[in-house]
Amino acid sequence: MQQYIILPIEGLAVPEFFIISAFLFFSQMRRSNNDPQVLFHFWHRLVLLYLFWTIVWSPIILMQKPYLHEGAGGILHFVLDFFFGNTFDASWFLGALIVGVPIVFGLSKILEERMVWILPFLVYIYLHYHTRLPAAWQVPYNFYNSFKDPILAFPGGLLWIAIGYHLSNEHIVNRIASIRNGYFWVALLIGLITYSVGIFPMYLLIVCVTLLFMAAYTWKLPTENLMTYKRLRAYSILFYVIHDSFKKIPKYLFSNIHNGPLLYVITLIVCWLSSEFIIRMRNVRGFHWLKYAY
Repeated sequence: MQQYIILPIEGLAVPEFFIISAFLFFSQMRRSNNDPQVLFHFWHRLVLLYLFWTIVWSPIILMQKPYLHEGAGGILHFVLDFFFGNTFDASWFLGALIVGVPIVFGLSKILEERMVWILPFLVYIYLHYHTRLPAAWQVPYNFYNSFKDPILAFPGGLLWIAIGYHLSNEHIVNRIASIRNGYFWVALLIGLITYSVGIFPMYLLIVCVTLLFMAAYTWKLPTENLMTYKRLRAYSILFYVIHDSFKKIPKYLFSNIHNGPLLYVITLIVCWLSSEFIIRMRNVRGFHWLKYAY
């Protein structure tokens, strides 16, 4: 069950986050005629979010990164980790967006739109096939890998960001919207089954993540209560920045707790309670700074 259902679905999550984030950003950029202020606002907001949770999880970060006790060299290492690696657990996604989105935006300014995906795709291929290349070609990968796995950093997010960029094109959006939602779900199911048995997994992952976006985009949801969707948006951010660091705490305090259903339930409850507390308290006098949490 884990190999054929849980892991394939789990593997779609972070790439899908990249595509959705890039789609929303580049859709806004297109509406604003590529106003640089939109990029600055996106970058500034993301950096503040990242800094906020880096401070929150600093006790765990200090335990996980002993180099922070090495003075100026440790601080420089931490700055590199912030942008090109991660600070707290799972934060590589935030760093990858901070670095990757401006790169794809830059590519869109110097290349024809239909060509933007090529360089990110070549990076994707390189990351997964670098061991088959001559030793000299492996130097960039080994250099980056000396301090952080490049697949879990901005190089690993570039293709997904580029896909989000292309999907934000108005003509593509209209084309997707004209296709019945059910077709996407059926195609996604076939893709997941094929992907789960290991047939061209690297390429089928691209197909499945893209199909999942299309299926979600064309899914007709009720529009009466928009506040519900705003709350879910806040949950999605807060659950992400809380879950992976929190689950280290029970495992650290209790040696008999490991990854499994019990830790999953505990983490889920804590994420929900923490999210509710932050959302409700951000408008309370003296707690407005909580707006930076999501």
